[in-house]
Amino acid sequence: MSVQPSPLDVPTLPAQVWASLAIDLKQQVICLMAQLAFNLMADQADWFAREPEHAQAIQPSQNPA
Repeated sequence: MSVQPSPLDVPTLPAQVWASLAIDLKQQVICLMAQLAFNLMADQADWFAREPEHAQAIQPSQNPA
């Protein structure tokens, strides 16, 4: 007698999941990924713009001699 693996035991490739999605769900995923990428870039640009506010000037080392 053989034991059948449960569906959770069988790995599913992302390509298989993507292929089985309806067109409207694929569009939602693409929009969400684009929004995520935009937000990431906007946050980084904002951080780079504010970096001088948080940066400390480099103090030259003082030679005690």
